[in-house]
Amino acid sequence: MNFSPLSVPSVVVLLLAVCIGCGPRDGKREYERGREAYAVRDLAKADSLLTASLERSPEDLDRLVFLARVKLDLGELTAARDLITRAEIHADGDTDVALLAAQIAWHAKDYKAAAAGFSAVANNARLAPAVRAQAQAGLGVVEMTCDHHHLARIAFLRAIRLDRRNAAAWYHLGLLYQELDYREAALEQFNIFVRLEEGASPRVQKVQRAVIPALKEAIAQAAVERPGAARRNSAACSTAIARAERELKQGSLRDARSSYQKALEADPLSYPAALGLARAWERTDKTKTGQAKALEFYQTACALRPSAVSTFLTAGALALRLGYPSQAAEAYSRAVAASPTSLDALDGLIRALRKCGGNSAAAQAYQLYRESIVAKRK
Repeated sequence: MNFSPLSVPSVVVLLLAVCIGCGPRDGKREYERGREAYAVRDLAKADSLLTASLERSPEDLDRLVFLARVKLDLGELTAARDLITRAEIHADGDTDVALLAAQIAWHAKDYKAAAAGFSAVANNARLAPAVRAQAQAGLGVVEMTCDHHHLARIAFLRAIRLDRRNAAAWYHLGLLYQELDYREAALEQFNIFVRLEEGASPRVQKVQRAVIPALKEAIAQAAVERPGAARRNSAACSTAIARAERELKQGSLRDARSSYQKALEADPLSYPAALGLARAWERTDKTKTGQAKALEFYQTACALRPSAVSTFLTAGALALRLGYPSQAAEAYSRAVAASPTSLDALDGLIRALRKCGGNSAAAQAYQLYRESIVAKRK
């Protein structure tokens, strides 16, 4: 058979073209296109492409995990759990798989499995601090969902100590304090979150435009609504405080108490007046009634200045002496909110929780958190 000079090369070129056109049927192209679709939040397209890709490589870990993430975002929890279960077989301790499995369990309201999954990663000292912080933040969300407020706070605080740039921990700690009505502490956490979070995400925009302004308004409104605030007389308050201080130096404690009372009546938003009156009652009337009156004014002072840790500590100690452990726990808890590494605040809170009853798990968790602070300082 005879061939023209161009016959053989033409056949070769044609065969190459056919082969190139077909390409390998390993699903890699669909996988990459699926990731691209996910990046622009086209979840339906990502789902279709990644499903096709996984069919060609059913045991590929990356594809299993990515498709599980897509299914989770689509709200298909059963499919997401099935995929992540398959991924765990091939994961060999992969932390991304463990974290996603815990996240899926949380969405499925399997809080026990979610807590166990996040805890396993958080407590693995061999992992990078940032990874453990991510797990601690996840654990905090689980505990918060279950209304375990103390355990949630400890998880968020641990996450922050592991990685101070973990924006999620600051954000959820803000949500927790908002839920507990610790407004000033919540405001501080949200401000830090906004500074840390990269880009103007919808969450950042919501916090900036709605959450922070609402908190500021609530704090201002609470001050305005305090009895007598509308007729504040700062000058009269200052005069009465100065008189009270002179009377203290002269040893006229009851007169000083009376002057502090007048100062607080003149300006119900005066922290020095409330604090002075609390101290005066504590020193002049040792009866339980008198000491309870002192506690009342310490609590007023705390409300007027939520950053005054020492005042919360004094209020907590007095509440314990009076046999009011729940009030003591609240005072010490707010002290921890203002100063999360204060050993005095933590010690007081641990004592108060143990006396409250039914809070042994929280007290133990705070004890372990305290020990971690001491260990790091050594």
